[in-house]
Amino acid sequence: MVYCSHCGDYSPTIPDLDKGYICCGMCGKIIDQEIYSSEPTFIKDKSGQSRLGGIILRSIESGYSASYERTLAKGREEIRYIVNCLEVAGGDSIIDEAHKFYQIAIDKNFTRGRRTTHVAAACLYIACRRNKKAYLLIDFSDYLQVNVYVLGAVFLQLCKVLQLSEHPIVQTIVDPSLFIHRFTERLLGKKNNAVSETALRIVASMKRDWMQTGRKPSGLCGAALYIAALSHGLDYSKSEIVNVVHVCEATLTKRLIEFENTQSGLLTIEEFLVRADELDKEMTRSISKQLPKDGGLLCKHKEQKGVVHFAHGLCKKCFEKFMKISGGLDWGSEPPAFQRAEMKRKRAEAQIEESCSTFSLFDDESTPTMQDRNTSKIFSDEMQDETQASGVTDKEGHESDVLLDEIDKGNTEPESLSDIDDAEVDVYLHNEEEKHYKKIIWEEMNKEYLEELALKEASRKEAEERVPRKVRKRKLEEENKNAGPAKTPFEATFNVLKKKGLASKINLDAVGDLYTMEDSTFEKEEAEKEEKTCNEFAEFEENAENGVDKFEFIDEFVFD
Repeated sequence: MVYCSHCGDYSPTIPDLDKGYICCGMCGKIIDQEIYSSEPTFIKDKSGQSRLGGIILRSIESGYSASYERTLAKGREEIRYIVNCLEVAGGDSIIDEAHKFYQIAIDKNFTRGRRTTHVAAACLYIACRRNKKAYLLIDFSDYLQVNVYVLGAVFLQLCKVLQLSEHPIVQTIVDPSLFIHRFTERLLGKKNNAVSETALRIVASMKRDWMQTGRKPSGLCGAALYIAALSHGLDYSKSEIVNVVHVCEATLTKRLIEFENTQSGLLTIEEFLVRADELDKEMTRSISKQLPKDGGLLCKHKEQKGVVHFAHGLCKKCFEKFMKISGGLDWGSEPPAFQRAEMKRKRAEAQIEESCSTFSLFDDESTPTMQDRNTSKIFSDEMQDETQASGVTDKEGHESDVLLDEIDKGNTEPESLSDIDDAEVDVYLHNEEEKHYKKIIWEEMNKEYLEELALKEASRKEAEERVPRKVRKRKLEEENKNAGPAKTPFEATFNVLKKKGLASKINLDAVGDLYTMEDSTFEKEEAEKEEKTCNEFAEFEENAENGVDKFEFIDEFVFD
C-alpha cells in the first residue's frame, strides 16, 4: 500500500517491470519510475573510471556489510540522543519509526555529503509530524545549533526522496493547539490546566477568524499564551513569551493586533469563555446531527466510488477535518479569499454607479446634439432634391456636396462645456480669491507634512555640503573631463584657475577687463589694416585708368 496524491489515500500498486515503473492500482497514476534490470550495468564517473551502476536492491538473504551496519547503528544512536535531550514522548516506537526513514535515506544515498545529525533530525521530525508530536523544526535546530533554514532544506530534500512531498504529513497545516501544553509548562515551570484551556479557546477563536492560514503556529501560540496568562493574573512580559515560543517580539505584537481586530477581541475574558463554550457545544451538535444534503461533491474524493456528498461540497471525512481545522462556521470572519472577492465586487459596483451618475449629468446636453444631427441630415436631403430639380451642373453639385460635408463636420466636432450654466458645476469652479483661501487652508492642514519636507530638504543640502574632500575632488574631475572646450579666452583662464584652486584668490573682474582691453586693441588694429588695404586697392584702380603700368604698380605694391 502506497499513498497516492490523486486518490488522497493509501492504494495498492501494480508494478510493470518491462517499462520500469510502479503505478496506482486505483487511478493509474505513476508513483515511482525506476529502471530495474537483473544484468549489471557500468557507468563512468568524473575521473573516467568505470564503476557498477544502478541501484542496489538489498535482501535479507544477501546480508549487510559491516560498514553499512555501523552507519545504521550510528544513525540510531543520533536519533536516540536527540529524543532523550528533547524529551520526545514515545520511547522506542518513535525511535524505530525515525530509524526506518533513516535506513531508506541510506539506501537512496541521501546521507552522502550531509551531516549525520542533520539527516537524523529530519527523520525524527517526520516521525513527530506523523504522530502529531508537539515539536517544531526550530526546536531541533536550536538543539543542534544550526540555522533552521539549513535543516529545513535537508527536511524538504528528504521528503522528496521519500516521496512525501504530496503526503498529508507535509501538506496538512500544523495545528497550533498541539504546542499549547508544552509552551505553558515551559513558561510557568509546571502544568497549569486553566491557562492551557484558555489558550486553547483563544487558538480555536483564531482558527474561526482564519488567522491560522499562512502563519506559523509559534506566533499564534505566543499570542494566545500571553493573553491567557494575563487573564489569569500572571504577569509575564512579551520578552519572556518570545523566549519560549521562538518568535520575535514584532511578530508577537502583530498577532495580538490582528486578534484585537476580530469580534472575539472586543469581548471581556468572561464573555469570551461563555461564548467559546456555546460554540463548542454547537459545533459538536452540528457534526453529530448533520444529515447528508443534496449537492455536488467538490473534495478530493469526488472521483472515488461510493463516496456521497455530506455538506458544503464535502464528504463526511473531509467535512469533519474542515471543522477541526477551521474551528467551526459560527461566530467567525469570512475566509480571506472571500473577503478580497467581496471588496473587489463592491469596488466594481461603486465604479459602475459613479459612471452612470456621470452619464446622467450630461444626458440633457447630449439630446440637442442628436437633434441637430438629424436636422442637418434632413437639410442635406432637401438640398440634394432642390439641386436635382433645378438641373444644376456637376460642378455646382460638387460644390453643394462640399458645403454639406462642411456642415456635417461642424456638427461632429466635440462639444465644449464652457457655455454650461449649471449651479452644481459652478460650485467646483473657483476664482482667484477662492484659490488663495483654499491654498491657505491646505497649507494649514498639512503644516506638519510641509515642515517635515522642509527639514528633509535642509538635511539633504547639509549632507551634500558635508561631502568628503575626495568625493568633491572626484566630482570636479568628472565635470572637467566631460566639459567641452572653452568658447572664450576668459573661460579658458577661469577653468585653469578653478582646477588649480586659485579662482577664489584672484579678482576675476580685472581678468575679464584685461581680456576686454586686448580684444578692443586687436579689433582696432584689424580695422586699420582693412582700411589701408581698401585705400591701396582704390589707388590701384585710379592709376590703371590713367594709363600707369599695372605690372609696375603691382610690383611696387607687393614688394614695397
